[in-house]
Amino acid sequence: MRPSVATNPSARCRRRSHPVAGLLALCALAACASQPDVYTPGKLDQDQLQRCRAVAQAYVDEAPEYVALRDELREDPVAIRWFVRYLEQQAVAAREGRAELLSEQKVRLDQIRAMRAEPAQFELPGQRRDRRAIGQIVAIGEPAVEVVIRDLLVSRQEFLRTIGIEVLTGIGDAAVPALLELARNGDDREQRVAARALGAVGARGPALAALRELTRSPVWRVRSDAVQALDGGGDEARDLLVGMLADEDPFVRKKAAETLANYPDAVAAAALVAFLELSKQRNDWPGEVAAQHALQQIAGADGPRTAQAWQNFVEQLRAGGGN
Repeated sequence: MRPSVATNPSARCRRRSHPVAGLLALCALAACASQPDVYTPGKLDQDQLQRCRAVAQAYVDEAPEYVALRDELREDPVAIRWFVRYLEQQAVAAREGRAELLSEQKVRLDQIRAMRAEPAQFELPGQRRDRRAIGQIVAIGEPAVEVVIRDLLVSRQEFLRTIGIEVLTGIGDAAVPALLELARNGDDREQRVAARALGAVGARGPALAALRELTRSPVWRVRSDAVQALDGGGDEARDLLVGMLADEDPFVRKKAAETLANYPDAVAAAALVAFLELSKQRNDWPGEVAAQHALQQIAGADGPRTAQAWQNFVEQLRAGGGN
């Protein structure tokens, strides 16, 4: 059997020192940044830098004192943000060049919460370094939100935006106030990604109110992302989607129909049947297909049906107590 890297002192030294060197490199870049629009978590003094290094080294070494050191660093708003940036770097580096992770192997919210409750064994075969880093950012919580939004969520790279949404989903409600601010005052691109993140956290309460406002945007792309973010809400989110079936833009209408498939009740199904008939009248083939697919998903059926057959299905839902 080949010796583990952990049993080789020189290899272990290289393994442990590299991530901390990454933290130092990040700090050096920030110190050199002179452009006023370049985001930086703030300037570290020597004491803060040394404490960041100590926490990063404890993280790499899986030291028993790591959690205590991390939580102590959490009390320093500048230092903890730099450590969050270091953890972001670890997650991104682990995923770089592995785009399939974004569509097929996302870190689920329940998995993130489980990681907060129990320590992981990070040297097991197949262990995901990105999950470990994301779990630690989630454990830091609200102090991490600003960094995640500025570094990842509003990035021009979809790869980074997707990681940002995962992290903010794990942080949950603590991320909502900053996302609301982005939804209100961001540009079109920032509003679109804010909508996605708000929907991932949960389309309810203030997040739902923000999404409602975004569905009134004059920009169809913003409305489209807001509509798709309503896939995990309750009755209010469903009713908002029903209203968006009448949007002036055919693509937004199509996305509203597709998203209604997540609401398997008579209200959504009846709205989709009406949308199906209207799409036929308009010769709107994409809308018609979207309605058929959404109804099939609600019914758990394969193949299209006539509008009358779908209306019969709606009556069955109502008779069965499905609203």
